[in-house]
Amino acid sequence: MNPAAVIDFVRVVPRVLIVASQDLAPALGRTVLWRNGIERLFAQEAEQGLATARRLLPNLIVVEGGLAGVTDLLRTLRHDGATRRLSLAAIAGPESEAALRAAGANLVLPSPVEPSLWDQRLEELLDVPPRREARLYASFALWCRSDPGSDLYEALVLNMSVRGMLIETREALPVGSTVDLRLTLPGSTEPLPLVGLVVRTAPAESGRFRNGVQFLILRDPVRDRLRTYIEAEAKE
Repeated sequence: MNPAAVIDFVRVVPRVLIVASQDLAPALGRTVLWRNGIERLFAQEAEQGLATARRLLPNLIVVEGGLAGVTDLLRTLRHDGATRRLSLAAIAGPESEAALRAAGANLVLPSPVEPSLWDQRLEELLDVPPRREARLYASFALWCRSDPGSDLYEALVLNMSVRGMLIETREALPVGSTVDLRLTLPGSTEPLPLVGLVVRTAPAESGRFRNGVQFLILRDPVRDRLRTYIEAEAKE
């Protein structure tokens, strides 16, 4: 059994690791991250933050955008076998939002963080949703690729939420690989661009493969469209 899965199962109190050279309480103190029942861990340097993340596997890691070596830290966290599935957020700093996202941040926040705008997204990343998440059992096609140089090929969506999806493909997608996705929702002509991480794969009875994909990069307009569609369909 995967040791990380065991830790996730027994952990009761959600953990957030804050990696920053300065006190981020003024920026984050009014958000869900400072709520009672959230365990906060702190590291002042990138190397210390990486070691703590590997050892304790927090639900969410928040890094200071101006921290020395911040993009290297994000890349390492995203590609390290022990930490790649953790949620990563960055506080905006000298590095641009695009650079922080490209390095692996799921979310880039302004400072100070306005709770009314960002708490819902932080709750999703922290994995303490304020309400039951709607999941759509779907059956429609999307296009995906696991190699940036390859052509897009068709896959079938089996179920979907704003955190990820289960898709069926002709060939198994490598676990740990990043996949580009182009999803066209029913009734729409414009595909939604998504980036996901393959977290599991298994053979299906049809001779195809079922792959669990966790969304890594999901911009707010895309997330809002997905949420609206899933919740509307779930009520049918």
